[in-house]
Amino acid sequence: MAQRTLMICLGAILASACSHDCKTARDCDANQRCVNSSCKNSDESPGQLGDSCTATAECGSGLTCEPAGSGFPDGFCSVGCATSTCSAGVCAGLASGAVCAPACTADANCRTGYGCCTGLGGACVPLGACLPGACQRTIATSGLPTTQVIPLGVHKVGDLVPFTVPAGTSSMTIVHQAQTAPLEVVLKGNNVWPNNAVPGQLFMPDGGKVYDDNDSAFFSPESSDGGVDSSGLYVMYGLDSPSTAAFTIPNTTASLNSGVPAGTWKFVVHDWAYDCSASGSGCLDGGTNTSTYDVSVLLKPAPTPNLDVAFYIVGDATTTIGQPFTAAVAQAGDPSATRMLSTLKKLFSAAGITVRNVSWFDVSAADKTRFGTHISADHTGPCDELDQMFTLSSAHPGNTINLFLVQSISATNNGGGHVVGIDGTIPGPASLSGTVHSGAAVSLADLFASPTGCGGAPDAFSCGADEVAFIAAHESGHFLGLFHPTEAQGLDFDGLTDTPKCPCALCADPTKRANCDSQTASNPIFMSGDRCISTTGSCGGGDNLMFWQLNNFSAGTVTPQQAAIMMRSPALQ
Repeated sequence: MAQRTLMICLGAILASACSHDCKTARDCDANQRCVNSSCKNSDESPGQLGDSCTATAECGSGLTCEPAGSGFPDGFCSVGCATSTCSAGVCAGLASGAVCAPACTADANCRTGYGCCTGLGGACVPLGACLPGACQRTIATSGLPTTQVIPLGVHKVGDLVPFTVPAGTSSMTIVHQAQTAPLEVVLKGNNVWPNNAVPGQLFMPDGGKVYDDNDSAFFSPESSDGGVDSSGLYVMYGLDSPSTAAFTIPNTTASLNSGVPAGTWKFVVHDWAYDCSASGSGCLDGGTNTSTYDVSVLLKPAPTPNLDVAFYIVGDATTTIGQPFTAAVAQAGDPSATRMLSTLKKLFSAAGITVRNVSWFDVSAADKTRFGTHISADHTGPCDELDQMFTLSSAHPGNTINLFLVQSISATNNGGGHVVGIDGTIPGPASLSGTVHSGAAVSLADLFASPTGCGGAPDAFSCGADEVAFIAAHESGHFLGLFHPTEAQGLDFDGLTDTPKCPCALCADPTKRANCDSQTASNPIFMSGDRCISTTGSCGGGDNLMFWQLNNFSAGTVTPQQAAIMMRSPALQ
């Protein structure tokens, strides 16, 4: 009899799961429920709040099934609570919307695949959906015309997603917006990295693969001068884009020359946590293959020259006549604000871009307190103050570059100077307001400094307003898809052939060149402007708008290829 019982249960395992004793759903298989101390399959009893499900019919009265495909492992019986109460549990504000979830005090109270999130009031939610209490990670809607947006819905990492690009398209942008995804991954050696979202692979209509995030041939080609030069690659990825990520083509010389072929493209929805979920990945924590993203593709028919800018006054500042600097003061024609805008327009005009509409906005006293002096270039995760500040742009949706004027930006690694600007990611999620990357931070510390130096031509070192304009233009360039022509240590270059480079091996102080390849974070070699302004042409870029350092040689120079990249951003109209 014992053998016969064993065989019956074995047969049940092949079809579904065996029933066994339980105290909570965590004691059962992922797709089961704990009912009267016994594990039951989802079709054996009505699902209560938080139970597994495959369809709403399996949930109890008044509940609906949030499916696995929307980021709820093995389904989740719940009800929306954005406009109603949640009497039986906790209303958890997820990126996909507020849902009613079981209350908890520990992970043991939740089903397998779910954890107790104190940041959401003590609610059982999918592991990738748990954020700190003061963290918002919203999913935004593009401000572009619907004809330029391909909504592809919510997809799980690993999904291969096709989309069709029409003839005559000048650029396309693949957008990932996290619905449920962890914030970080931990590699061996306890190295913590943001959980970057980026297409795993990207395929052209002819089937050719033009990007693979796990193949170094697609992102780290070595150049003859010892650095990394991506100008020959079809597309370049710049890292640090967790939660909300934009992947725009073209962004290299190769893709500018080749264009964007019409037809059916395909890409794999992907983040670094997905890589970490693989056996032998080398990750210590953060790996999961259940993350979900709202994905879409933005199309741009032709390059356009018009740019709208929104300034958010976050830091406290006083004008030259002693007034608190506010949106009303700026709009009334404050001389420093007017000079800054004039210089900003001149810098973009030299690239063929017209700064068209300019808006000024104040933020609340609470937001001034939280963000005005607490922005750090060392802490740039989705829940850090920098990225959370960018979500304030949700109050004024539209297709604008959002520039947040703060009092200061702190940094540990600053190249011997002060960090005066920092963007969310490269490129920014153009036309999407309110995401964790919808903007750039600009220091207004010198906006009202040295007004007597604001005479004729723009001068970033004699006129404080001009300095802020240069910073704003530089950070806007990042948002529009531009990288530094040469990164600070002279080892990495942008993907364009007409931007002058300044490689460490050729341009560093001769006494330091032998150490170029052995630089470390604690012992860097910085390529300052005076090392990158050679008249011979081998060491250049110090005068470029996108040079990593604002220096005595800064002239706001923009090359034709840089202008072409910017005009293909969805932010230009």
